Amino acid sequence: MRKRGVLGLLALLLLANQAALAQQQTGGAQRNRFCFNKKETEAEAEVRTGFILRETLRRCARFDPTAGQEALDSWYQFDRDNGDKFTGAVTMRGTAIKRIYPKRTAQEQWENDASIATRAAPEVDAAVCKSAYVMVDKIQAEGWPGFKYYAKLQQSLLINEIPVCKSP
Repeated sequence: MRKRGVLGLLALLLLANQAALAQQQTGGAQRNRFCFNKKETEAEAEVRTGFILRETLRRCARFDPTAGQEALDSWYQFDRDNGDKFTGAVTMRGTAIKRIYPKRTAQEQWENDASIATRAAPEVDAAVCKSAYVMVDKIQAEGWPGFKYYAKLQQSLLINEIPVCKSP
């Protein structure tokens, strides 16, 4: 039941996220210019998972002040402890976006990031918050591998939203 709730939360959050990157893939020699490779897709999934979980927990802290704030504090601690990994993912994601969209400005990128961060999390209720708390507990218990588990789930959903390079 917990897995179903967590998977449901991720699916719900992804559906709420309308800030998808949209660019048609091209073939030939420039294929990698117009799509995310495997590592870039992993980085995008890590960034989005972090955004979505943080924003969900912020809303849960308002909905359920005691447990929600405790889970949010745990997330912030995890974020601090793994800042180098998140910075690497953000940098890789930014490099890919600049390659695919060379005419985008810093303002457009900020708007894209802000949109992902604020629109990805739905209104919360007890079930959504409980699922988020389970995620934070797993992440706290397992560290980065626990977080990567959820990022991999997000990554499997990204193929419908971002231009992922096809293997030759």
